[in-house]
Amino acid sequence: MLSLFNITAEEVKGELHGQPKNGIVYFALNEQGEKVSNPFKASLFGKQAGLDELQNQFTKAKEKMKADPVRAVLKSTIEVAMHTATNEAYFKKQLLEQGINTVVRRNDEGRIYGMTFIDHESRTVWNGSALGKNLSANVFNDWWNGQAVGQRQEAEKTSAQNQSSTTGNSTAQEKEEAHALFNFLNREKQTDDLLIDGLGGLLPEVQGEDYEEQAFASRMKKKKKHRKWGRQQ
Repeated sequence: MLSLFNITAEEVKGELHGQPKNGIVYFALNEQGEKVSNPFKASLFGKQAGLDELQNQFTKAKEKMKADPVRAVLKSTIEVAMHTATNEAYFKKQLLEQGINTVVRRNDEGRIYGMTFIDHESRTVWNGSALGKNLSANVFNDWWNGQAVGQRQEAEKTSAQNQSSTTGNSTAQEKEEAHALFNFLNREKQTDDLLIDGLGGLLPEVQGEDYEEQAFASRMKKKKKHRKWGRQQ
């Protein structure tokens, strides 16, 4: 609950005149949840903020909450959010709209080791495991961390596809540019072909014929014709 107000509390242990002593100190936090103050002794805030009073209150509250009908309602509300939310942010947002804060505790490696739900309507604070095994920290850790891995893999896959697409488009563009250049050369070739077609009657060799061979064949045909004509006479 205190974390909502950028405050945290820590239990301290020590000895005084050979006797073990336990107490509690408070720290101010910044927006990142980091300590930004020296510790404040509980005695500065009155007896009710001391460890002994808090432990007495916790013991009474624990017994009372066992039979509290709020537990079943809260559990059901959280389960609905789990089935409808697609990610951690939406899950928290959905519960917040119903007056429920979600506090997720992670270690340095990012693993979730604690889930706490603060129901402002009933003014109660619950650990996920106290509501049900399906609301424990391990369940949420597997859900959200597994989801994060899947999203990262999907993002990497999409990035690779985009990069491949960009490379393909670039290659296609280069081919298009090269093709346009060859079109220019083709247009020159087409112009030459038209000129050749226009001169086809004057230059038969350009169509794959040997002009001299054709002329020789023509002369031989004329000689054969003359000899034949002479025999007939």
